[in-house]
Amino acid sequence: MTCPVCASRERESKRIAGLAIDRCGACGLRTRFVSQRKGTSYADVERVAYQQSIGVVRRAQAETIVAHVRAHGGEGEWLDVGCGFGYVLDAARQAGFRVRGIEPDAIAARAARERVGNVEQGFLDETTPAADVLATLDVLEHLDDINAFARLVREKVRSLWVIKVPSADGLFFRIAHAFRIRAAVERLWQSSYEYPHTVYFDEATLRRFLDNHGFEAVVVRYLDEVPIGTVVDRLTLAARVPRWMARLAVPLFLAINLIERFRSKSDALLVIARPRDAERGV
Repeated sequence: MTCPVCASRERESKRIAGLAIDRCGACGLRTRFVSQRKGTSYADVERVAYQQSIGVVRRAQAETIVAHVRAHGGEGEWLDVGCGFGYVLDAARQAGFRVRGIEPDAIAARAARERVGNVEQGFLDETTPAADVLATLDVLEHLDDINAFARLVREKVRSLWVIKVPSADGLFFRIAHAFRIRAAVERLWQSSYEYPHTVYFDEATLRRFLDNHGFEAVVVRYLDEVPIGTVVDRLTLAARVPRWMARLAVPLFLAINLIERFRSKSDALLVIARPRDAERGV
C-alpha cells in the first residue's frame, strides 16, 4: 500500500491498543484501514453532555475560524461539508456570508437545518454547486480516499478551502500512543463510531497534501480542543466513562493544556488554503 500523501511504500506497522496503525516511513502520515462501519452515531450520544462539551468547543472554534477567513479575504457563499450541528454555518451567516451545508448524519443535518436553514443530508459530489469558501472541518480524517476528495474540492471551491483536522502534533495524541493507553487511542481514532478516523495528519503532511492538489496554505493555526471546563462532559459522552472517573482526569488535562500553550501546538489543526492559480484566487 502506498502513502496517499507522498506515494512512498515505506511504512511502519504497529498494533497499538488493539488497532492496526501504519506510519509512513517517508513523510510520517499515520493511517488505519477500517473494515467495519457500524458503531456509535449522534443518536447514541447524550445530547446535554454533547452541548456542554464538544458543542461549547465547536462554537468557540467557529468564531475563530470565520474571523481568520474574513481576515484573508473570504466573502460570498460559504459551503460547509460535514457541517454537523451547524455551528460554523451560524457564525459565517452572522459574519455576512450566504451559507449552505451538507451533512451525512440525519440527526445532525436536521439540527443544522433548524439553525441556519439551507442544509441537505448527503455528501459532497459532482452535482454539488461550487462555493467561494468551502469548509471541511473534522472531515478529512474520516475518508477512505482523501485524494479523490481533494480533487473534487478543487473543482468546487473558488476562493478558500478551510480545513480542520485532529493533529498528530498534539500531546494527547502523542501520550496516548507512546504509552499505548487503550481507551485514549480508541477514542482518538473513534474506533467504535459510525465514521471512525482513517488518517492522522500533522502540519507537514497536511501542507504536502495540499501542495499535491494545487493549494497553498495561507493560515496555519492550532485551536484549543479540550478546554478544562468541558473535560468531564466530554469524557462521559455516550456513557463511556463514569463522572467520578472523568473528574479524576481533570488535573491531567490541565497539565497537558498548559504544556500545549507553551509549545503552541494542540490536537486540532486549522489550515486555510487557496488554489494556486491566480484566476481563482481571492
